[in-house]
Amino acid sequence: MVEPSGLSDLQFEPYERVGALGGTFDPLHRAHLHLADAAAQALELDRLILIPAGDPWRKQDREVTPAAHRLTMTLAAARARRGGLEVSDIEVRRDGPTYTLDTVRELRERGAGQLWWIMGADAVLDLSHWHKPNEILTCARIAAAVRPGAELDRRQLDRIVPGLGRWLDWVPMEPIDLSASDIRDRIRRGEDVSEDVPTAVLEYIGEHRLYS
Repeated sequence: MVEPSGLSDLQFEPYERVGALGGTFDPLHRAHLHLADAAAQALELDRLILIPAGDPWRKQDREVTPAAHRLTMTLAAARARRGGLEVSDIEVRRDGPTYTLDTVRELRERGAGQLWWIMGADAVLDLSHWHKPNEILTCARIAAAVRPGAELDRRQLDRIVPGLGRWLDWVPMEPIDLSASDIRDRIRRGEDVSEDVPTAVLEYIGEHRLYS
C-alpha cells in the first residue's frame, strides 16, 4: 500500500483495488483502524482511504467537531502508521451536506474502477435510509464488517436495498465494542483512552483541548 496522500490530489490506476472508509471520525479510534485492516486483508486492497465527513447530515441533531480538526486528526493517525492508509479531504472541502453518493461518484471520476465503500454491520441495516442508496450501488460495491457466521443471506440483503445482495462483500472480523461518543465522554471525565485512540490523535486532542 502507498503512503498517506496529499489529500485532494487522489488519482487511481484502473487495475487498483480501492477501499474507502468514511466516517465522522470524531475522533478516529481503534475500532475504525481494526475495520480498515480487516477490509484491506479480506478484499486484498491495493489502497485504503479514510474519508472524514464534512457535514454529516445524519448527525445534524448533535454538535460535531469542526471538520478541519477531524481531518487533521485522521491524517495524523495515518501518517503515524507509516504507510497502509491514505486520507482524503474530498468530503471536507465539498459544500453542503455530505452524501456518500457524491463521494463514490467523485472517486470513480478520478479513476477508481474497482471500488468498495466500507462500513460496519449496523450501517448495512440502516442503508435504506441513506441518500439514494440504489445509486450508490451503481458506483461502488459495499464491504461490510460481520462477525463470522452472522452474515445475512442475499434475500435478506435485498429487503434492505433491492440488489444489495449482488453488490455486498462481507469482511469477517470480531466486533469491538467502542464508539466515538464513548471516547469523548471518557476524555471529558479525564479517563485514560490511550489504548483506544492513536497517540498522534491524543496529542492533537490535548493540544487543541478538544472534548474537554
